[in-house]
Amino acid sequence: MRSVLLILPGIVLALYSVVPACAQPPSGFQLTSPLSLSAGYDESFAVGSQTLDDTVTLLTLPTLSWTRRTNQTNFSIDYEPEFELFSQHQDLNAWNHSATLRLTHRINGRLTFEAGDSFLSTMDPSRRLVDSLPLLPRGRFRQNVLYTGLAYRLDRRTKLSFRFDTAVVTMALPGAFAGKLDQMSGAGTVTLERTVNRHHSLSGTYSYLLVRPLNAGPSESTTGVHNLNLGYIYTVNPGLILRFSGGVIRGQQSNFIGEAAVEKRLSGLWVAAGFQRYLSFFGGLAPTGAVPAGGIPFANGLAPSDVYQVASIRAWGKLTKRLGLEGSALRALNGVNPQNQAVKSLIGQLRLDYKLNERLTLFTSAAFYGQNVNDFSPLPLSRRRYFGGLEISLSRPREAAKGAHDLVNGTADSIDSDDSVEPQEGESRHEGR
Repeated sequence: MRSVLLILPGIVLALYSVVPACAQPPSGFQLTSPLSLSAGYDESFAVGSQTLDDTVTLLTLPTLSWTRRTNQTNFSIDYEPEFELFSQHQDLNAWNHSATLRLTHRINGRLTFEAGDSFLSTMDPSRRLVDSLPLLPRGRFRQNVLYTGLAYRLDRRTKLSFRFDTAVVTMALPGAFAGKLDQMSGAGTVTLERTVNRHHSLSGTYSYLLVRPLNAGPSESTTGVHNLNLGYIYTVNPGLILRFSGGVIRGQQSNFIGEAAVEKRLSGLWVAAGFQRYLSFFGGLAPTGAVPAGGIPFANGLAPSDVYQVASIRAWGKLTKRLGLEGSALRALNGVNPQNQAVKSLIGQLRLDYKLNERLTLFTSAAFYGQNVNDFSPLPLSRRRYFGGLEISLSRPREAAKGAHDLVNGTADSIDSDDSVEPQEGESRHEGR
């Protein structure tokens, strides 16, 4: 296994080096994220019933994307491999995978169809599942999410959307916890969005979620949850945004949910703070810059009816022309365990980038994952990571290449991003998320 992991990165990198020569935007093969190489120290990460320390090297190859665009249809397939190499515990060496398929088709001027599939296979779910609560020990985690959606624009300011999601999750857990997270889920969601004017927008969402354990015992059955939520966004000005929402959930128990957040732009830096109370499966209110590239907004949580209470602060953007920052801190109360203990979590992440030129960026990052008790591990978690590395951009990002192509040809993509069923995503892909 170790020799394969050492050889494969070189082979794949050699193959990737050929791609920029044959890529012709906006369709064809492209490299849509930089190559990232980093090394650092990972302290007190959980493996089975023990915690370990080790020096780790991470190699994340560029995302290889194939795109096909027409006047009415966008189709893309992305794949990103990641290699983890441990200096002492070489049996933990891993090859992780992330892949996404997306299809958007404009049926007519009002109606848009969208579908996609997102696959993640990783040995380190706490690091790759952004803001996921509860935290998970090291082990093979697989998640496949398939979604379809229709968006119908009733008028220039009003849009009605229908979305259907299915997800299959498996997680290799130690001992008595084995199979506890293996489950299949599905949800249907209806959303009505109304833009009142450039300052005010409203939305209403109803979702019905079904969760079925893959290894259901006699006492386990399918769980159904209703989720009703109303939202309001007040854009005071382009640099100050206020977000509010509130609603109810009803399943085995009824509960209320709500969130309030403020986003403020300070020169080239965005800062956001908020409080969220939400159903785990549908995630919280994340600022645009914090949404992971390739992410699909479903199955962010792993328990069908847990209500999380999270206070958070985030910052992302440019401190100077060359220096960038991305950081977050979350303090959460995510339910109680079977012994009636409150489960408390703390997650902190910070990354600094220094851009040497258009293609080369140096970075350093630090992260902390803490949880007092864990439903899927016999140990409390108190993990620290300190890494440094570099990113090499081998080609222009997809959107930049597309924009340049449209400018030269005097055309623009006819598929308006506002009609997309899926929320907009951040452009960055960082190690140690």
